[in-house]
Formats: sequence, structure tokens, C-alpha cells
Amino acid sequence: MYPDYSRSERVADGSMHAIGVVGAVSGAILLLIWSAQVASPWEITAITIYAITLIATFAASAFYHMTPWESIRPVLRRIDHAAIYLKIAGTYTPLVVMIGSGLAYLVLGVVWALAIIGMTLKLVFWNTPGRFGPALYLVMGWMSIVLVWSSWSELPFGFIIAGGLLYTVGVVFHAAKRMKFANAIWHGFVIAASACFFAAIAFLVTQQGSL
Repeated sequence: MYPDYSRSERVADGSMHAIGVVGAVSGAILLLIWSAQVASPWEITAITIYAITLIATFAASAFYHMTPWESIRPVLRRIDHAAIYLKIAGTYTPLVVMIGSGLAYLVLGVVWALAIIGMTLKLVFWNTPGRFGPALYLVMGWMSIVLVWSSWSELPFGFIIAGGLLYTVGVVFHAAKRMKFANAIWHGFVIAASACFFAAIAFLVTQQGSL
């Protein structure tokens, strides 16, 4: 159930997680400081939700993949997978709030509903097969097309599309269980995709400040 990685694979994956956690924490702090000067209270709240989910997801992944205690890995695995739903919904939140349209809020409501369902299945119903998880992640992620289509003039859609493509390609490596360094490569794609969405949110914050 839990692959036995070589030392070199663990070092590579550990390096990816270190980059992810440090990047998430430092990026979140900078974004919050920046937004506090130019954004509205509601937008700052949305960005705070994004920052918390970003840090929580990278931290959960690091704890699960790097823990030396095998006895708690089943619980950490569930938390890690559940946190992905949280991160997807958290990423949508500031984008939608800064767009502010009814359609955008409808998409956000659907995404959060799917996130709650996904997290509940992961954390409560332990006997539920997990093979549909990656598909639901992708469905939730690519719902962003609705935002891009309806608000293309307001969004940095290049960053959003790039982030979606990076996540999608990364899933291929996530599924390649027998490929050496597949886990580290997958997490590298996650970091790159997260950076794209971070850039999209930061761009919108900048636009708010220039108004």
C-alpha cells in the first residue's frame, strides 16, 4: 500500500517538500502583507483562506511522505489526500471574490461542495475506494475554464491554464508507481502549478492596487 522508496528517491522527494513548504509559507506571508495594503476586507479574508489551505496542504503532504513512523501513515495518507480538495477550493476563493460575478460565486459554491464531499469520503468513509480521487481533483480544477471563459478580460488566464496543464501532466507521473523518482517529479509539478496559481492571484491583487 505504501511504496518502499530508495534513499535517493526519499532525498529527492524531501527536497521537493522542503521547497513546497518554504515557498507556501513565505509566499503566503508576502501575499497577505501586500493585500493588506490594497485589497478590501472581504478580499483579504479570501486571500487568508487561500494562504491557510496552501500551507496546510503542503504541510500535510510533507508529514505523510516524510514521517518515519509507519503506524500513523494510514491516517496521514487520508489527511494528505483530503487536503488536496481543500487546496483546490481555497485557490478558487480569492479568484472568485476578486471577479465578483454571480457565475463565479456559483462555480465557487460547487467547488466547495465537491471539496466537502471529497474530504468527507477520505476522512470518514475509510472503506470507500480511492481510485476516483484523482479524477475528482481534475474535474474540480478544470471547472476554472468557466471562470476564464466568463471573465477572460479580468483574469490572467495564461497562469491559470498553465497551472491546470501542469497539474494534469503531473497526474501521469503520480500514476506511474513503478517509475523511479515518480513521486518527486509529481510533487515538482504540484509546486510549479501552485506557483502559477499564486502568480494569478498576486496579479489580481496588483490590479486591485492600481485601481
